[in-house]
Amino acid sequence: MRVIAVATFLCVSIILRAQSTYIPLGSYSMHQLERLEIKSGMLAEPHQFNTTSKSYQRHRIANYVDSFNVVGCKLSAIDYFNLSYLQADNFEFSNSQSPRSKRSYSGFFKTKAACLHHQEKDFTIVINPITLLQNGYDTRLKKTTSINSRGIELRGTIGHKVGFYTTFNDEILVPTSWVYEFYRDHKAVPGQGFTKVPSTDSVPKYINYSNASGYITLQPNRYIDLQFGHGSNFIGNGYRTFYLSNFSRNHLFLRANTRIWKINYTNIWGQMYDWVNPSQRQLPKRHYYATTHANINLTKKLNVGLFQTVSFQRDSGYANGGYDLEYLNPIIFFKPIENGLNSPDKTILGADFKYLFGHRFQLYGQAVISEFKLQELLSNNGWFGNKWATQLGIKYVDALGIKNLDVQLENNVARPYMYTSFNALNAYVNYNQNMAHPLGANFYEYIGILRYQPTNRISFKGTLIYAIYGNDTNNSNWGKNISIAYGTSTLPQLYGNTIAQGVKTTLLMADLLTSYMIKHNLFIDVQVVYRKTDSEISNFNTRTIFVNGTLRWNFAERRWDF
Repeated sequence: MRVIAVATFLCVSIILRAQSTYIPLGSYSMHQLERLEIKSGMLAEPHQFNTTSKSYQRHRIANYVDSFNVVGCKLSAIDYFNLSYLQADNFEFSNSQSPRSKRSYSGFFKTKAACLHHQEKDFTIVINPITLLQNGYDTRLKKTTSINSRGIELRGTIGHKVGFYTTFNDEILVPTSWVYEFYRDHKAVPGQGFTKVPSTDSVPKYINYSNASGYITLQPNRYIDLQFGHGSNFIGNGYRTFYLSNFSRNHLFLRANTRIWKINYTNIWGQMYDWVNPSQRQLPKRHYYATTHANINLTKKLNVGLFQTVSFQRDSGYANGGYDLEYLNPIIFFKPIENGLNSPDKTILGADFKYLFGHRFQLYGQAVISEFKLQELLSNNGWFGNKWATQLGIKYVDALGIKNLDVQLENNVARPYMYTSFNALNAYVNYNQNMAHPLGANFYEYIGILRYQPTNRISFKGTLIYAIYGNDTNNSNWGKNISIAYGTSTLPQLYGNTIAQGVKTTLLMADLLTSYMIKHNLFIDVQVVYRKTDSEISNFNTRTIFVNGTLRWNFAERRWDF
């Protein structure tokens, strides 16, 4: 990754343009921006934002909201409140006067979205606390659970040319039953890296870890912006994605986003980590990925995109270690490179679309392949090497004519062994956590989400997830766990493979979340979760009711949707 760092800082010598940081993934702003785009009936231009490659820059969002054309959008009073929220959240770049606070306390909270900030011609800095305090009860564990997370967020700009962002928080987790099972099986907490537990506990009373993210942003010219740092990314239009998600732990990456004409072109070069036993006190081995996603607004309502990623490892078994320079080329097709190197690297290809219609709807989808043979595919014989996944979904805002009632339906399907390679070193996995879909592969999944905002500060969110997948047992490999390497001698069967093969298991997960925004980005949440798994083997059967209350400040929802 030293090459990536050098490449980033070389760009400083180029003439730089206006720059800002990005809206955090999962923030309140994300859904509001997608909702505005749908209600406008027109796709946002690449120079504004792109909802597929979720890197929303604050100055672009402020410009979009300040100039949003409300004519024909039939905005409600609550929509206008949310427009004001977006202006306040990006106050450094907004022309609106609404972000100013009515009260200021000894220089604190001069604006709604900043605990402390300073702004002048060539320098801006914003400092906010980040807090998540949750207490709940898990009926399966028959005990209380909790999250105690405290930290700080800092962002700013230097000379309107460089942006910077960093967060740090320390967290103590008493997990729910299914999060504990994930920890037991993967020795990791979703989204986290190294963890500490009481050494004397076979079932830990708590899990402690620290989490940090940080990056700098640069803009060499009006068309390209660069981001270099430690964090996560999400590429996709759905609740899930088969491309790249933020399910796994933060990691080092360089992202280049090119916005020209109707095209948004994203390159990400990243470093992933293998899991290592914390008791060994050693650095984890590294492996890497290179990702390209290009999409274009073919019309004002239709956007289509192409995706490719390659995951590889050069730290073990190779004379030349580190990042493979071949994959630094931002405009090349990776598959011929992989073949030309006679390498064991894993390449994944995909295509996606989204289509707006009726000022109410967005239809979207993905199709991804990691390997196939046309002859075997056409013969429909269940050959293990035909690896693909598909997604189809729809978003419906102001559903049934009810203002601020939004519905999303989504279907995801993944063949057995999707993402899997004969070389375990190239797994699309970061610290035992999948880089794309949390369920890995070998499943059907159906998702329904209902959002309703009856008043400015109160909102309801209901989520229903139903999945059918094939589990593994007794060291078998039926294709769900994408970390397991395969060989023709270790597969249960070469032909006759079907989706959800193995130990058939169903997952039903339903939750209702009620949120009240006390002040800007200060929320009180009350949530009820029902989670049930039924399997052909009773060991996989579970039933949980989880009730919790949460206070969060400048913190996105903490969800365990798997």
